Amino acid sequence: MNRDLDSFSRCVAAVIACFPFYAESDAERCEEVAEELRDLVSNIDETALVHNGFWETFCDDV
Repeated sequence: MNRDLDSFSRCVAAVIACFPFYAESDAERCEEVAEELRDLVSNIDETALVHNGFWETFCDDV
């Protein structure tokens, strides 16, 4: 997930600040938004995007 609770809290706050990620009519942008979220989270905590981890799965689901 994250290396510590503070990093997780900062990731959550950053992701919430981006919501809504895209308009319903803008669904083709979902891959671009997912990549932006990956960059955002990994800039806060480089360990956050572990394979099959919380943030990787979250970004895949966006």
